[in-house]
Amino acid sequence: MRITKQEEYGIRSVLHLVETSDIPLTTQEIAAKEGLSVEYVTKLLIMLRRAGVVKSVRGVKGGYLLSREPEKIMVGQVMRPLGWSFLDESICQHYPGKLESCIHLGGCGIRPIWVTAAKMVYQLLDSTNLRQLLKEETELMQELNIRYSSH
Repeated sequence: MRITKQEEYGIRSVLHLVETSDIPLTTQEIAAKEGLSVEYVTKLLIMLRRAGVVKSVRGVKGGYLLSREPEKIMVGQVMRPLGWSFLDESICQHYPGKLESCIHLGGCGIRPIWVTAAKMVYQLLDSTNLRQLLKEETELMQELNIRYSSH
């Protein structure tokens, strides 16, 4: 699994909005807190606004807010608009060796592992909300381990 800087910085930017709750933050404030350029934070927040994760507030005290309560926004809902995908649907076309297509297309023993892993990752991201990400790392790890230890 690969997380790009766009996805990492997007999540981190959104977490600042979770912390401030109903007080809009400007891109300048978020950029300063994360050590990023204002242009880059603006790009990320525009992507997330188009996806309905955040909303912009105009005016002197304007900036960005979450579009709804952080408990109702799942990590997967933030990651996908930023370009994240665990499993490329065309994975079988990427690695055919020297052939036109993979010889295992008709019956692959590897594909079920990738599909199952993807489902587990999506399930985790789609059941973990933004408020949970503000917990202490050890507390969240324990919570997630308890939730997913039955798998």
